[in-house]
Amino acid sequence: MNNTHAKPYERVQLFSGGGSRFAYYLGSYAALAAHDLTPDIIVGTCGGSLSAYLVNLAPDPKDLQELMCSRELYFAITAIRHVAPDEANRRLKIRYMTQALKRWRLSRQLSNRQKQQQADNYERLLYELQQLAMFRIDNEGQWLDELSRFYPKQNNNSFNTAAPEIAIIASRLYQAPNQAPNQTPNADKSVHNEFKLQELLFAPPRLAVSEHFDEILNPPAHTFADRRIHQSVNVVKQWAFNSAVRASMADMYYLPPTPIDDLGWCLGGVINLTPVELACQLGQTVFAETKAGYDTYLASPAIQRVFGFEPNERLAQVHGYQPMETSSLVKSERNSCQLHWLPFADNGQQLAGQHVQKRFNIRQMTVELIHSDYDGFVQQMQAQWQYGYQRTADYIQQHGL
Repeated sequence: MNNTHAKPYERVQLFSGGGSRFAYYLGSYAALAAHDLTPDIIVGTCGGSLSAYLVNLAPDPKDLQELMCSRELYFAITAIRHVAPDEANRRLKIRYMTQALKRWRLSRQLSNRQKQQQADNYERLLYELQQLAMFRIDNEGQWLDELSRFYPKQNNNSFNTAAPEIAIIASRLYQAPNQAPNQTPNADKSVHNEFKLQELLFAPPRLAVSEHFDEILNPPAHTFADRRIHQSVNVVKQWAFNSAVRASMADMYYLPPTPIDDLGWCLGGVINLTPVELACQLGQTVFAETKAGYDTYLASPAIQRVFGFEPNERLAQVHGYQPMETSSLVKSERNSCQLHWLPFADNGQQLAGQHVQKRFNIRQMTVELIHSDYDGFVQQMQAQWQYGYQRTADYIQQHGL
């Protein structure tokens, strides 16, 4: 860490999303560990942030598998539920559908610049994200507390020194400063002076105190939505797992934003779902994953509405990334890395039925989450683990790692 031209870590693994199929990351991690390729740091986003937290609690693969199949994790997952019929009136339920249709229509009609102008102002967007979120978490303040028994020596918000270091990506919505009095008004300044979103990097202690962030990369989303996304990453050095995981999992219109002291309202890691540029800056060897494209009916329009960029354009950039093309501000040896793409793009098809299901209830006009009983949950976790383990082990064998 004292050599400013050396990378902080040898191996980095990305847990990039996953949703309710988050356990395939755990199997993948176990396969790397079984082949003496245990990552030194894991970067988690969205559902992958929960997987990263589980590794922090139980870094030994045997213990991790026990934790994955525990009733404590089952209770944490089933605490995520759809909005109950008595929690939303008919008018609000109709807005769920009409707003989704509006987002889809606008995503096809507007230019990239216009997409950044869709959300009217800070208050209106925040209200929309809070009121139109379809899911909630019961007992949210203590949501992950029961998992702490798997790491009893420290508080469950602490870092396990026996585990890989953990970094988590999320975002924050904030009210932008008003236009300077001496600045000439322009015709399209309307909403962008009122709110912005910023990428958050919850950094582990060793990385947080290093000088590495003097050369941290700019957030990739800023390239696609420069008027909506802040030009720098906010590196958070003091944080707790509960709040960071909850923020990273707060996908717009699924879970409402969550408040974090000194940061304000925080939401999902989708702002940089696959932070491959950051990973290659941090490590000599990076294990990322191939991703399926975003659906163009719900996911892509929602991201465009809030973050102002088309996520499939960013995904194409991710899959085409070459490590040597990183910022010229740092030396080439700093940017070079071995980048491995684990083949997980088909996880939706391969794990069909092996995760929490969604169902549209026409009568109630809500999207329902269908949780299995505990035995079914264990079966789902094991199927996800096996998929992640086998795909990773096969990749390692095929590439002679």
